[in-house]
Amino acid sequence: MVRSALVRLFDRVRERFLAGIAREEQVRELHDRLYDQVASMMQIQSALSGGPVLKPLRQWALSPDAMALILADLQERTSPHIVEFGCGQSTIVFASWVRNHGGRITTFEHDAAYADAVRKQLEACGLSQYVDLKVVPLVDYVAIDGLPASKSYALPSDRDGIDVALIDGPPYWAGEAGRYHPLKWATDRLNAGGASYLDDAARGPEQRIVAALRGAMSGLDASELRAEKGLVRLTRQAIAA
Repeated sequence: MVRSALVRLFDRVRERFLAGIAREEQVRELHDRLYDQVASMMQIQSALSGGPVLKPLRQWALSPDAMALILADLQERTSPHIVEFGCGQSTIVFASWVRNHGGRITTFEHDAAYADAVRKQLEACGLSQYVDLKVVPLVDYVAIDGLPASKSYALPSDRDGIDVALIDGPPYWAGEAGRYHPLKWATDRLNAGGASYLDDAARGPEQRIVAALRGAMSGLDASELRAEKGLVRLTRQAIAA
């Protein structure tokens, strides 16, 4: 059934291109429908094999290509400490990976209702014991390192080492510098060989955040990775040496 639907979608695209009437929005719509069909088929296969069933990715959620890049990093590590800002489907994926490979996850989220929804999903998938999900408020931060004032997470003062960090929050409405503070906090706590990942890195505010952080922290290397919404990987050269 899924295969026949995919064939029909490809046929429609081909016919419209041949007729010279395919407009950009039509192609985008067909592309999104094709993605939905493929993603749904993969979720069905996961459910039949006893794995978790994820809610839709992309848009506000982390895109699959970005998630795959981070998982490729994780597979080279032993019992990593994963930290993420902004819980969601990435939390489910990370927890499933930790269940199979070892490690631990610390997640920071400001929205208590959304955190509860993710907790219920973790429980339904049998993954709750692998995640320390912390609900923390957003607080005011003053302008810093050439970036404007914004709201961001109330960050703890502990120095617990981090192997992989994902910064996918707070939301944009918190201010364009909102992700600077968790990104700096996590990168400053990276273990030797650790890496921080900033999602939505194709946006102007995130690019300015990376530039400001490179100016504020010595020995910082930033690599732009190919992902739908942009993904930057940050490492500390001084620590790795």
